[in-house]
Amino acid sequence: MTRTLDLIARSAHVVDAEGEQGVADVGVADGVITAVEPELPATATRELDADGLVLLPGVVDSHVHLTDLAGSDPAGRSPAHERLARAGVTTAVEFFDFRTVLDQWHASAAGLTILGLQGLPAYSDGTPAGRVRDDVGAALRDGAIGIKLLGGHFPSTPDASARAIAEGAAAGCYVAFHAGTTAHGSNLDGMREALRLADGRPLHLAHTNAYLRGAVTELVEENQIALALLREHPEVVSEAHLAPLNLCLGALDGDRFTDHIVVNCLRMGGYSTDRAGLLRAFADGFAHCLRQEAGQAVPVTGDAGREVWESDPARASLCFPVNRRLSGFMQSCARRDASGTLRFDGTGDFVVDAISSDGGYWRNLVLDQGLALVQFGALSLPQLAHKTSRAPAALFGLPGKGRIAPGFDADLVAVDSGRRSVRLTVAGGQVIFDGERVVGTGGTVLTTEHGTAALRARRIPHRVIDLADSDFLTRGTPVA
Repeated sequence: MTRTLDLIARSAHVVDAEGEQGVADVGVADGVITAVEPELPATATRELDADGLVLLPGVVDSHVHLTDLAGSDPAGRSPAHERLARAGVTTAVEFFDFRTVLDQWHASAAGLTILGLQGLPAYSDGTPAGRVRDDVGAALRDGAIGIKLLGGHFPSTPDASARAIAEGAAAGCYVAFHAGTTAHGSNLDGMREALRLADGRPLHLAHTNAYLRGAVTELVEENQIALALLREHPEVVSEAHLAPLNLCLGALDGDRFTDHIVVNCLRMGGYSTDRAGLLRAFADGFAHCLRQEAGQAVPVTGDAGREVWESDPARASLCFPVNRRLSGFMQSCARRDASGTLRFDGTGDFVVDAISSDGGYWRNLVLDQGLALVQFGALSLPQLAHKTSRAPAALFGLPGKGRIAPGFDADLVAVDSGRRSVRLTVAGGQVIFDGERVVGTGGTVLTTEHGTAALRARRIPHRVIDLADSDFLTRGTPVA
């Protein structure tokens, strides 16, 4: 007697971090993978023809922005959930403003699993320690699993940054740092400083490639130094993205930009760090501004970009082509062998844990650019599955994700690897993107025990996770 399952993906080339499993059928029931077999003798409520497609574990995007960084209507809808579903993402980790993500969840949800961090304000040496502690506690009570220091954009002083990291560690929560303080910017020196300020405490160093743009020394040397620093600090976890354009805020205070990244980018391009410099950068095609076109955020430059920015500088998102492709490649592919030697030949363990998008509402390039690395021969398909699913799941202590095997969550993405296109996204056993339309609804928010009351009050489906077994907290911990 044959079984009736909820879903079967037929004749897919199945790949996860354990290796290539060949052409197989994958059966799903109650949101969990039940079988992976060459010919599954079962029927299902829904059967999907995946012949000719590669089936990977759903992307766990370890660094996204589910709201417009320039400020969305808290009561409105964010298109980021749908855009992530189209890009093969099934789990997304917010890295800026989790409170607003929760405000927008009911209007925006597309079937994803969501968790996230709450950005902290900039602190000075005179900020009372009690205020920092209160901010950390409030972030956890509001549903975030941890905090993020926004130093590259809105820097605190070095001592205040160290205090915030220490308060996060004392609370046992996740702590991420976009490196940069009032002493050092978002560059290699800022990265060095961030590691020093952590003082051996667990830390997630956000998007390592974003500090390596040739601002301090030669580009390859910067990458080599950064990778050596990460080897020396096993307590630090990290990710890198593969997008050529960055993202920053266009707001002005008088003639000064409030976002320090804008200043850094203008300086790198050889422009004055004021309104006049930005206008010249638009005219030269160096500065871009995001414009909404048919539901998509599109970077435009020249007069078009200038006009979008001038229409509402306080809410405009600026972009500059400062993310170097070589840095993205080196940070995504570098490995270390048993002797600690850096290698790019597939030998050893990855230095940077994961590939992220730093996207959400735009530039969702994890699989697009990750598959380009596979085509180039820099990564194998199992290595791509490791970097985009299993490793990031481990960072946050999500043991049910990142594998295609019985008993694991039915989070799957079918891709046309030659065209680098997503053809199907399945989250929790439900099709959320069918290759043409996003059809997913609802989803789940992951929180710690501190955030359950807030999620319950918002009537958001949620599940409690324990960070105790996450790579974030166990990395570098001495074995007894």
